This record gives sequence, structure tokens and C-alpha cells, in this order.
Amino acid sequence: MNAEGMRILVVGAGVNGSVCAAALQRAGYSVTVLARGLRFEELRERGIEIEDPLTNTRTVTRVPVIDHLEPDDLYEYTLVVVRKNQVSELLPVLAQNRSPSVVFMVNTASGPEEWVKALGGQRIMLGFVFAGGKREGSLIRAIRGSGRSTPFGEIDGRITDRLTTLVKILNRSGLRAKAIENMPDWLTTHAAMVVPLAMLVLKHGCDTHALAHSREDLNLLAEAMRETLGVLGQSGHRIVPRGVKILSVTPRFVVAGLFRALLSSRSGEIGAGWHCSQAPDEMFQLARELKALVGLSGYPSPTLNRLLEAV
Repeated sequence: MNAEGMRILVVGAGVNGSVCAAALQRAGYSVTVLARGLRFEELRERGIEIEDPLTNTRTVTRVPVIDHLEPDDLYEYTLVVVRKNQVSELLPVLAQNRSPSVVFMVNTASGPEEWVKALGGQRIMLGFVFAGGKREGSLIRAIRGSGRSTPFGEIDGRITDRLTTLVKILNRSGLRAKAIENMPDWLTTHAAMVVPLAMLVLKHGCDTHALAHSREDLNLLAEAMRETLGVLGQSGHRIVPRGVKILSVTPRFVVAGLFRALLSSRSGEIGAGWHCSQAPDEMFQLARELKALVGLSGYPSPTLNRLLEAV
């Protein structure tokens, strides 16, 4: 597949949809954003406004924006970058459109089965996001993740031409990406492990520094992480990446200390606190999905169940 001249649609214009669309547009790709209501008007009038909260630098990127998708409006890649609890209402729109490759860059602990039922397995690809932050009016305040590349993959684990082409496009846009063979399990592992942290961040009013100073809750977090790994294994899911398994044998005080350092940092505040403050509905959706896995697995999870009581 030749990436030159490809049309890319980004569905969703929150933090990650905006970051992704702006990067692709600035790299010279043909990008359109699907947004609705006030966000559609903001993008049409002001463009995508992004501020890095660490450096206070701002960029404005003009991107074509639409507020509806026609069945015959075709794109080589459709990137779905919304909260998990917002996907269901989009599925009929995506199903009636004939674009061949729909990439769900979405948190999920329950797998892609609902998406496959609506769109068919051949059209669906899976991926994740590149940034953390929040919206303040029309302004996106966000930082990109550093370190490892963001994974993308096919449902069946194949490394296809369309997958390698997408990864090349993202990397050429400055969005670090890689192709992996076990994307469904990666997404389930990530979402499930996020839930205990999110429940405690929400308990502290999304103040990550307050959580960092609560020894009791950090110990709860460390134990709940161990139990979550047990739930995933007992319910038949592979732990991906495998290195996450180290949390099950690392002393609890060490795990608590690592999270104390993360939550005390500016990046922890932006990545965990800001996201939870803007997407508590998604965090509770993921918690419900993890709670279902707990019930399915039968794995003893007293600490995790305590954190999930509010769900």
C-alpha cells in the first residue's frame, strides 16, 4: 500500500483525536476530523489548538472538519478515538460507511466482539492513543507519551500490509507506533490494570498528589494490581506485555513506592489525574467490564472487589 494521497478520517476531537489529527495534518497527510455540536464549530472557526503544559508552547493546526459521515465518503483509514462508553452510538454510523479499515484506538477490557458484530472482522483494526491531558474550552492541553511506542494490530494477530502502512504513516507524523501480534490481549491488560488506579484517583477527587500521600490507598493499589493479574490469567487472557507480570511478585511496598513517585510527578498528574477528571464515565465503564471478568474468573479478589464496590 502506498501512503501517498491516502485519506484519513479521525472520529473524535478530544485530547487524543486532536493530537493525532494535528500531527497527521502537519506531516502532510490528507486528514479530516468528524466532530459534532460545539466542538465542530470550534474546529471550523479556530482549528485544533494544542498547548504543551510542560513547556507552555502552543500550536494551531487547521484541519477539514465534518459533522456527519456519508455511506460513500471513503477513507483508507478511519481512526476512532473516543471514550469506550461513546463507541456504541457510533457503530451504526461506522457500519453504514464503506471505508475498509476502521481503527479503534479505544480503552476496552471486554474485547472487540461488539465492534466485530456491527462492522465485521475484516474491517476492524485495533490500536491505542498517544497523549494524556484535558480540554479547557477549545484548547487541548496535552503531553505525548514518552518512551515505548504505541501498539497497533489486527484482531487475528497477522502483520498485514495495511497494518505496516498505518504504522509507517503514524511514525512519519511523529507519533511513535509499532505493530504487534496480540493487540486484543494488550488492550484488555491495559484497561484492566488502569481500573484500580482510576478508582483510587477518583476517590481522591482526581488529585494524584493526595493519592500519592495516602500510604493505605497505595498499598490497596498494589494489592489490587496483583489480584487483577490473577483475574486476567484465570479468565483466559494473556498478560501483554509480559513484563507486567512482574507486579505479581514484586514486594507490595516497592510497587506502592513506584506509584507514589509516578503520582507525585507532573506527568502523573496530567496523564492520570487530568484524564480521570474529564472521563469518569469511561473509567466506570471499564470498571464494570473488569467486574464482569472478576465474576467470570472466580479468582479471589477481596481488595479489587472493595475498589469496585461503587460500580
